[in-house]
Amino acid sequence: MRQFNEYFLNEIAKLPPDIAALAHKYPREMMSVIYAWDEEPFPEGYIPHNIEIYYALPGEVNVRIVDGVLRKYNVPEFEGNPHYVSVFLDGDVAYIEIEGQEVLNKLGGATLPQVTIDPSTLIEMLTGSKS
Repeated sequence: MRQFNEYFLNEIAKLPPDIAALAHKYPREMMSVIYAWDEEPFPEGYIPHNIEIYYALPGEVNVRIVDGVLRKYNVPEFEGNPHYVSVFLDGDVAYIEIEGQEVLNKLGGATLPQVTIDPSTLIEMLTGSKS
């Protein structure tokens, strides 16, 4: 189990108890929650250039959309829902769900772009190969 320094322990203590209770089981996600907790939601009409979605594999982006083009799609199969989902817009935390519970939602007025698929990504998805 990862140990938090005093700063993070103090920040975790400021969170609602049901969210703070997840800290030791999901330390990486909780650090993202802490960093984004007091941030303003994305403004109305904000269109992100880069969208990254992570599912239960620390540090490995599962879905990447750049300027409306799907560049990566590698979503593992889950029995039920994934333990967590993290969404980043242009490098900033936008949404985190842990064990089916929404713990952070800063999407605000962000508008997600219409998505097309990069041909090499489509081939990768169909063949199951990774570049």
